[in-house]
Amino acid sequence: MVQQHTPGIAPARVRAARMCVSNQQVRNANAGPAGFGANAGAWPDSVEMPLAQDGSRNRHMRALKRRLAWLFLLAVPSLAGCRGDPGSAKDGSAALVVGDQRGGVRALLQAAGELDHVPYKIEWALFPAASPLLEALGSGAIDVGGVGSAPFAFAYASGAPIKVVFAYRQIDGKGGRASAIIVRANSPLHSIRDLRGRKLATVRGSAGQNLALRLLEDAGLKASDIEWVYLNNGEAKSALASGAIDAWATWGSYVGIALLEDKERALADATHLDGEAGFYAANDKAIAEKHAQLLDFLVRISQARAWVLSHQEEYAKVLAQETGIPLDVARFTAREYKYGAIPVSDDLQRDLRHIFERYRRAGLMQTVPELGGAFDTSFNAAVGVGGEQRGNGPTSTAKSALPVGK
Repeated sequence: MVQQHTPGIAPARVRAARMCVSNQQVRNANAGPAGFGANAGAWPDSVEMPLAQDGSRNRHMRALKRRLAWLFLLAVPSLAGCRGDPGSAKDGSAALVVGDQRGGVRALLQAAGELDHVPYKIEWALFPAASPLLEALGSGAIDVGGVGSAPFAFAYASGAPIKVVFAYRQIDGKGGRASAIIVRANSPLHSIRDLRGRKLATVRGSAGQNLALRLLEDAGLKASDIEWVYLNNGEAKSALASGAIDAWATWGSYVGIALLEDKERALADATHLDGEAGFYAANDKAIAEKHAQLLDFLVRISQARAWVLSHQEEYAKVLAQETGIPLDVARFTAREYKYGAIPVSDDLQRDLRHIFERYRRAGLMQTVPELGGAFDTSFNAAVGVGGEQRGNGPTSTAKSALPVGK
């Protein structure tokens, strides 16, 4: 039996109302759950913090507020439909509602200039993690969003009416440094094998948990050899600092903050692992009713991803401004941001089946579900993969399907 500590996880709540929350409003918010609830809606996943080792929850929460001011800027749990964005249009076309995480695709598109002259309206919905984003996507509250392969696989298997419309993978074929298991600088743990009997925190069903399972298997450990503690990234960061947990599996700028700002250590990362695909997924209704907007948006993503490979410093500066993270952390993230578009096809089922098999071996799921119908190939040619490639300048083979608005 896998040991699990799941303290009071409440169902994610999708807010119908959208608010335009500026960066300055976010920075003015209190750096803790209560402050963000007052300014930007309640946490999508309400998780009770574990007791610190001395039993003082209040001390634990004070530490959270002191140490994680900018970390919470990465996890604003609100829907923010900002009609004044550069991507807005006044021609009456249907808005495309995009789910994102702070410092995600919006920052990338903005840095690459791909939000200039968009001939339709874009509304941005911000989420702290893939799970609430996928819930919103399945319910129709948003049209499209970027997620990892593991969260998508579980959402699709649960019956969500969603499909992969864009896929990408690390261009060197490896996972990189921005997916890692973090420990304190003075931790006695020095290898994955040292995790036996220890508490490892991550987001349930996330890219972090998938990474942890892969590293455990490589080290000859079973999932039941450790104690899983399911927390969101902000809570896990605080729990690690307090000593309530021993390690934390996470990704992206969270890794950069831990290594560069808090001087913690990576017990292991994904540099030696084969890279797994990441996705943009859309719900069936959006694919049917907003196909042209989706196609144009995905082309812009493809072009931005090509642009960033040779413009890492420009991207890092926009990322730091957008999220409030330190510039050195943004540079770390930008250096690790080396992805290329790959064809969306049923061949990706193999990757997802491997993930399911990994979770089944870990005792975290009983059966491997079917994935037929999870992939929509109709956008491949436009983004320059899996079909005729149509050039559109030096950074990408993608070509927009919509006229550029002025």
